[in-house]
Amino acid sequence: MIYFKIVLLFVFICFSTSCNTVKEVAKKKVAEPVLVITNVHVIDAKNGLRRNRTVKVSGNRITQVVSSQETVAGSADQVIDGTGKYLIPGLWDAHVHLSFEEDLTPAMFRLFLAHGITSIRDTGGQLPLVLPEREKSRQNPKNTPRVMIAGPLLDGVPTVYDGSSAFNPHLGLGAANVAEAERIADDMIEAETDLLKAYEMLRPEDFLAILKKAKEAGIPVTGHVPLSMDVIEASEAGLNSMEHMRNLEMSCSGEWQTLLEGRKKMLAKGTGEPGSILRGNIHRAQRIRAVETQDPKRREKVLKTLAENQTWQVPTLSIMTAAAERFFLRPDWQDSFSYLPATVAQRWRTGLEAFSATPLDKASVIYANWLFEMVGHCKKAGVTIMAGTDCPIFYLTPGYSLHEELVLLVQGGLSPLEALAAATIHPATYFKLERELGLIEPGMLADLVLLSDNPLENIRNTRKIEAVIRDGKLHNRADLDGLLKPISE
Repeated sequence: MIYFKIVLLFVFICFSTSCNTVKEVAKKKVAEPVLVITNVHVIDAKNGLRRNRTVKVSGNRITQVVSSQETVAGSADQVIDGTGKYLIPGLWDAHVHLSFEEDLTPAMFRLFLAHGITSIRDTGGQLPLVLPEREKSRQNPKNTPRVMIAGPLLDGVPTVYDGSSAFNPHLGLGAANVAEAERIADDMIEAETDLLKAYEMLRPEDFLAILKKAKEAGIPVTGHVPLSMDVIEASEAGLNSMEHMRNLEMSCSGEWQTLLEGRKKMLAKGTGEPGSILRGNIHRAQRIRAVETQDPKRREKVLKTLAENQTWQVPTLSIMTAAAERFFLRPDWQDSFSYLPATVAQRWRTGLEAFSATPLDKASVIYANWLFEMVGHCKKAGVTIMAGTDCPIFYLTPGYSLHEELVLLVQGGLSPLEALAAATIHPATYFKLERELGLIEPGMLADLVLLSDNPLENIRNTRKIEAVIRDGKLHNRADLDGLLKPISE
């Protein structure tokens, strides 16, 4: 009898505990905030423009995308009337440097979010500086952009970004041999960086060692094609992406072999020079000559190789054409400096005063024209493009500059929808997140941007932001305006 009572008591306790657990789960599900955007025009790279849709977000996921004529199940905590507005996926800036100007770093998250950039790819910074920023993002995903990091630039010796000046902060680590390259790559992988970045002064054998380590770890490698190598050689070795289309012009020249041998000789003679000086001398000696001797057949071969090997391009036209286009001298661009910390804004304005007095460099114009043309050639060849800026280098206001990049990509030959793909689904796919990000479909994470006008009619309309949704949290226009007000110093 006593045994029977004990069994009954045990069953009762288990049942009560089970019921309480079910109730707690139910409470959590009920407590998930529900946001509904009604009668909005939805745009993404896969589905194009879908007019008059209702989009439901439960918690941090999109749960429904239906015709506005259909009824959405359940009640909503927040309802946005999207009539006449356009909803796009959250944007990526796929080339940033959070630690390039350390007094700007604390402001960069708010600037990105205020401009609809919900994810960023940091392509070079020392681990003690960039790891904490990634952790801040992970701890507070609803109020910060998603952060993917490469760690420091994996460079050769001499090293370009060696900390020798404000223009060359300590972003890089130099490897003099294969053992050092492997050790540095292992350190980055142990720190769980999201990718590695190889740089221009690496020797071929050190470059190949880094690629091997990354492949074993299952992470991508981006970078500048080393000056000691040809683009085809680097792509065939497994380079996943190239930044700035750097040194692509040299490989597309009809004189590519002569140019390559010339670079190797300059590298051998310049071992005692600072890395930034040596690199600059090589670029000045070869860049314009390479552009002037472009060979269509050679270019076709190079781009076909990039397309077949899925070596994607991040043109960063916003920095690479800046010396020729000088868009940062526009009043609207300089108005964006008001979002910056006061010390940074003053430093940038002082720098621009000096820059604006310099004559336009003919070589910069020639190179900018080649860059725009090459974007079109890449598109035709089927080479995938991602949108990145290199902010905050060269007066590129974080967030604001990504929208200029989209304009420049369209100027280079992409359609507005292709430019949006470069800033949404392509970076997501690069990090194998295409089932989570980059499209507006049920099951996707709710990183979204609400626009007042159609970006497919004019890509400049991506600037007309009504609201940003990050990880399911709504940031309305008033919230975004608050993020644009710099913290007083």
